[in-house]
Order: sequence, then structure tokens, then C-alpha cells
Amino acid sequence: MAPGAVQHDTTPANSNNGTALKATARSFHPTGTPDPAKYHAASSQEVVVDHASGIPAPPAMSTRPLWQKAQPMHWILDWDGTITRRDTLDALVAISAAHKPAFPTMHHWQRVSQAYMDDYSALPPIIDAEKRLVRQQRDVEQRSLDRVHASAIFSGLTKQAIEEGAKHAIQASDVQLRHGFSSFHRQYIQARPSAAFAILSVNWSRHFIRSCLAASGIAVPEHAVLSNELHGIAAGNPSSGRIVSAVTGDEVTIVSSGDKLQKFKHMQQSNRPSVYVGDSPTDIECLLAADLGICIRDDPMGSSQRKLAEALETLQVACPKLKDCTQLGERSVVWATDFAEILEWLQINSL
Repeated sequence: MAPGAVQHDTTPANSNNGTALKATARSFHPTGTPDPAKYHAASSQEVVVDHASGIPAPPAMSTRPLWQKAQPMHWILDWDGTITRRDTLDALVAISAAHKPAFPTMHHWQRVSQAYMDDYSALPPIIDAEKRLVRQQRDVEQRSLDRVHASAIFSGLTKQAIEEGAKHAIQASDVQLRHGFSSFHRQYIQARPSAAFAILSVNWSRHFIRSCLAASGIAVPEHAVLSNELHGIAAGNPSSGRIVSAVTGDEVTIVSSGDKLQKFKHMQQSNRPSVYVGDSPTDIECLLAADLGICIRDDPMGSSQRKLAEALETLQVACPKLKDCTQLGERSVVWATDFAEILEWLQINSL
């Protein structure tokens, strides 16, 4: 799940990233005999595409197994709404509010949030060039980051305050890890030294992500979390309140699906299949670019999960349930409820 700049669930339905795409849908083989009509529709139909949008076109359908048993995999996971049960941005803001009790943090946060929603609502429902729409959406996100900096919401926040606040958020269940993630990380990632693991997120603080995981008994090295950071935190200084890249410290932030795809491509390793796990439209390009894309879905689906499902339907990309899958083609997109389902599927298939 991608919190975007403020509240990703507020993104209106008219910001559909699938209207100008051309892609041959990815396919998979479910348990039993596939419905020929659905199978053909999922594997061969096309829609019009603007190739400049950068969303990868899926390859032709293949029925060969994707992996050999016990083959090392490269796992890349979203944070908000994927590893966690819901968006954690409010929890990060609450930490700053507690650190500066005399400052009207929540008042500024409400104002910034409303401005963000107003910006998204102002986007036209139909734009001829998909590339232009994507650019406008990123502009909306960047303006929100600028407002956050100007409002001083995170100004003065320290590394220690983030650590203590994250620990409290975990203990109070303000931040909850998705069911099965701890077991998945311990029994699969840690138990396989050859398995590569990383988190790719539009969240505003890498230290917050790592502190939440540490408070849950999960250690993830700093280099394995690609996200944004509050300026000053990495150096151990009180934050200026500006949101920057956690990796370089400059203003080239990760705020959009295209930003995540660019990082994802740099992270992919040619000698092992890539698995991307995400839950929102901000994850769609990485889900399509991975050898296996896994969409996290609750029952009922949240608004961002539903928008992602609708975008895949627009692209005519088949997205069956992971546990019903017995053989994957060259690339597939599937869905699962949680990491317990993912771990069970891996164990059943000896992967």
C-alpha cells in the first residue's frame, strides 16, 4: 500500500492508470481445467497503450514452470498496507505530535491532508496522454511534500523519538503487521541465506519502518529498505521536516508507481526470479514487471486494493488466488490475503 503523499485511499477513481496501456495479459494455470473463454481473454486480448507511460508489456503466454524447486528468489515488498495491515502515515504523524505537544501538529496535518485531496479532485477525469496524467499525479504528490515541510509537522523530530514512538505504536496496535509476516520472514527469508529481501516504499521515513520492525522482533538492514526519510534523521540530527531520499539524501523522492518501478528495475537480479508483493495502484508497475506479482487483498477489499484490482481488470490481466495456482507461467499476477497464505503456498510447492 502506498500512502502517496498524504492519504492514498483518497485517490479518485478518475485517476485510472490503465486507460492508455497496451499489454498482452499475463496468465497462470489454476487448479483444474481453465475456462477456455476466460483463458483466451486473459492471455491474448489487447487494449490501446501509450508506451511512453513506462508500464512494461507482459510477454507472450508460457506454460513452463517459472522456478525450479529451492531456487533462490528475490523478494521485494511494499510496506504500508502490505507488510502492515493498514497505512502507517498517521502513526508517524502522531509520533511527531507527541514529541512537540505545544505545536499544533494535528491541525496542520488536517490542513495538508485536505489540500492533497483537493489537488487530486482537481485532476481532469480523462486525459489524452497517459504520460501527462502520470506527471500531474507526481506533481500533486510533490506539492504535498512541500506543504508538509512548510508546515513544520516533522521539524525537530529526532531519531530516538521515532524509535520510541514506533515501539509504542506497535505495543498499542496503532501499527500492526499483517498476519503471517513474522513467520514468513523467520521461516523463509532468514532460513534461506540465498534469498534476497528488500522493502520498497513511498513511506516518509526509513527509520520509522525499521523501528516498527525492530519493535516486532524483526531485524532488516538499512540498505534493504528503499524509501524516503526525514531530512537530518540519517545523520542523527533533529529533522528539518523536509522529506528526502533515504538512500541519497537529496530531493529525488519515491512518491509514485513510476518511481517505484525505476528502483525495482535497479534491484532486480538476473540470476534469480523476482517476487513483488503490494496492495495499491502505486504498486501496479512493479507487480507487472516482477516474475511473480502478489496482490494483498482483504475481505472485503479496501479502497486502494479495489482500485488496484480494477486497474488489472482494465488491463485484462488475470489475477487468480495464489493458493489455487499449481503452475506459473513466465510471469503471473496473483492475490493472497496475508503472508501465512504465501508461506503455505511456498511450503506446499517446495519453493
